[in-house]
Amino acid sequence: MEKKTAQDPRGPLLTRRSLIGAAGAAAGSGMLGASLWTAADEAAAKEVEALKADGWEAHPTACMICGGYCGLLAMHKKGAPVSQETVRIMPNPGHPQRGCCARGAQAMWMWNHPLRLRKPLKRTGEKGEGKFEEISWDQALDEIAARVKTIVEQDGERAVSMTSHNFSGLQQWLAAPLGTPNIISHSSTCNSASVAGRRKVFGKGFDGAGKVEPDYANCRFLLCIGRTLNCAMGVAAVFGRAREQGAKLVFVDPRMPEGAFTGAEWVPIRPGTDSALILAMIGIGLGEELVDFEFLRRWTNAPYLIEAGTRRPVTAGDLIAGAAEDAWVVMNRADGAFAPMALVKDAKGAVVGFDEPVNVDPELDYSARVTTTDGRVIEVESCLHAVAAAARAMTPERAAKETSIPVATIVRLARSFFTEGGVCDDGWYASRNGNDTSAYALMSMLNLFTGRIDQPGGFVVTQGGGFKGPGCSQSGGKGKGPNGQSWTNKDVKALDKVYYPEGSGTYSAIFEAIETGKPYPIRAAFITGTTMFHREANSERLAKALKALDLVVVQDILPHEVIDYADYVLPCTFFLEAHEYGGVKWALNGNVQFSGAGIAPPEGCEAREEIWQFAEILRRAFPERAAERLGYAKELKTRDEFKAWYRGMMDAAWEKFIAKKNAEKPGEGDRIAADVRAHGWSETAKKKYGVYPYKKPFGTPTGKGEIISFLFASKYESKGASGLSDFEAPPAYKLPKPFSDEFYLVSGKDSASNSGVAMFTWPTKFLGDRTVWMNPVDAERLGISTGDMVELTGLDTGAKGRTRVTVTNRVIAGSLFSHGFSGGVRTKRSLGAYEWTREGVNSHWFATGWREPVTGSLANNSSVRVVRIGRD
Repeated sequence: MEKKTAQDPRGPLLTRRSLIGAAGAAAGSGMLGASLWTAADEAAAKEVEALKADGWEAHPTACMICGGYCGLLAMHKKGAPVSQETVRIMPNPGHPQRGCCARGAQAMWMWNHPLRLRKPLKRTGEKGEGKFEEISWDQALDEIAARVKTIVEQDGERAVSMTSHNFSGLQQWLAAPLGTPNIISHSSTCNSASVAGRRKVFGKGFDGAGKVEPDYANCRFLLCIGRTLNCAMGVAAVFGRAREQGAKLVFVDPRMPEGAFTGAEWVPIRPGTDSALILAMIGIGLGEELVDFEFLRRWTNAPYLIEAGTRRPVTAGDLIAGAAEDAWVVMNRADGAFAPMALVKDAKGAVVGFDEPVNVDPELDYSARVTTTDGRVIEVESCLHAVAAAARAMTPERAAKETSIPVATIVRLARSFFTEGGVCDDGWYASRNGNDTSAYALMSMLNLFTGRIDQPGGFVVTQGGGFKGPGCSQSGGKGKGPNGQSWTNKDVKALDKVYYPEGSGTYSAIFEAIETGKPYPIRAAFITGTTMFHREANSERLAKALKALDLVVVQDILPHEVIDYADYVLPCTFFLEAHEYGGVKWALNGNVQFSGAGIAPPEGCEAREEIWQFAEILRRAFPERAAERLGYAKELKTRDEFKAWYRGMMDAAWEKFIAKKNAEKPGEGDRIAADVRAHGWSETAKKKYGVYPYKKPFGTPTGKGEIISFLFASKYESKGASGLSDFEAPPAYKLPKPFSDEFYLVSGKDSASNSGVAMFTWPTKFLGDRTVWMNPVDAERLGISTGDMVELTGLDTGAKGRTRVTVTNRVIAGSLFSHGFSGGVRTKRSLGAYEWTREGVNSHWFATGWREPVTGSLANNSSVRVVRIGRD
């Protein structure tokens, strides 16, 4: 199986074969659209300068329409009142995450939107009816605080829950000082599977979104499986420059993303079969000796021994008398004996390095029956032996049957990936099928087989900016406030972590507690800036849970469907009205940026910052906690008063950061501050390649990249989450019958309209697509044409919805595609001129809401039956 190569672990081995492959990739990649990125950068820079010369001022801001935080400029016409005509949203030229997709560009349409929430609302009808009356801030906050106080006194702080998508940090300003652990995000339908997948391969501390990423600017072949590069949009700008240098781009997806129009390749794949493709690619790489065996030997747990069958990691103490129980074990090829592979830990128990025998030469492909030090006879095998068996079982022929990708394409894709500098993107937002954690682990793991880990153009650990603003947090029963305050909360886990210990936000995990009071009551929910009915799979289940709550408080800027179920609605500010410093996300180097568009809410809008709302609710319910834990002892009635308080803390944190940088290197902090004043951002640290795991360990139990997760193998094999990432058919929904009226229904985004707030903007009426896509082969079989109205019925849920069809070859046969966060708004409130947002379907209506064991990743793909009901 193995061909040994001599390779420096700090860099890739260039062979004649790989050089020829890279040259061929550059010649054949197709430059259509690639050079447009440089042209767009240059045009944006010229436009900014032209506007400045014409009396406009540039205000840097970080876009939060999605979680990308891309760098934008709000260009203001000097002396003119703020309006859509006098403020233009543009990309920030030169920004390391220069974004500006159509969603961010529409921010001013959101600012003074006719539907923007302007005053607090109190429910007057039944939950779900959407009937409200306007009330004062004092009445709203007094009544909410009184109900929170009663709930806490009766059932404890943990009875208060909070959910968001991008704003959990804001929610901690109430959750942490109040003492509830149940601040549970909605990552379960976004990035929870990719977080868990990275944790399996790289461990804790390296699992967060953006922590390990392709080196987009320098890679030569980017493989995107279920990844469109629409978020963060700045990534597309960075990779666009690599495209200009000949980088190859391949999308594997049930639908063709718009990025594939730029000379990239689109490989259609049946939903839920990504793992089959990746395993087949690994099998080809191993069988044709295209993988980097030396990297696998030295810097992964590929040679480490596990117990066959159970996959329990074997310790050195199991096989070597007197060896440390916390060391692992390999078979040493040099002497044919077992060798311990230990870790070096500091005084606090943190892993800081490796303690391995000199000249150890681990055997990669090993299996044997052995006797343990306590006399047991067990079957052991190396991790690679187990993974190779799974990969061999997924032959190209079997993978073709599972995925609908031709055998020749699978083989070609694998060979190109391994010989042309391939990097596999580790994903972000994706539709779910119930087998996603393994798929994302395999995406990360595929990069281990190339050996290009933390190398230029490979799969790298990104560099943080280093700035930390004021905030609240809680961990292990310890709470921290914005100015160093500390206190003790009850050390209890968030309820979703009880059920899904390796999850990163599964709000639906608490629905049973809401409805039955078991294992303890959840009676209140604060919902901050999240479109719950477009986030949470199985809309009927969500509505039932919301109706069962005693208190639902929604904080937002526009009337999403979830507001119909609120007891109180609180109008919020948004990113154009913020003032804050922060890091630049999704960037290779460490950067900081300032976000201050200099815009206040429009006239007549009483929107207030979420932090002020939380501080006031806490002060009115538990004044001593607000004073002692937040330093918030009296009401700050006006926005100006609050801004002075909060900005004082933010600016103090910034000045402290600048002073620290000056202390580390004289003048460095001043340079950073000057850059931020001039451009809105500054680079604070350069990425250093070749650090992980060569000089510093990853966060896995072995400290190395793991092709079998020792964390999952040790703790979760009996709970349905294996250490071995393998293929299984989608378990979350009934599989549709082929060549029938049954289909997979998958969803996804584009860069024009698909976000919770952009779905309401006027340009989205024309930019957005609220139809379902159907392949021409399927359309011909069913007698359906573009524009026909169809009814979809969920095969598992029975949910129904009507929408129009677009017949296109941009979706694989047997599947329907619907843009998420686009249409299907079912609010009972009048939307006036924006009634068109009701068009189309919301894919979450049809989903079962099936959750993966241990990780809690939520399935929001489904299967439906299609019936044509009308034709124009």
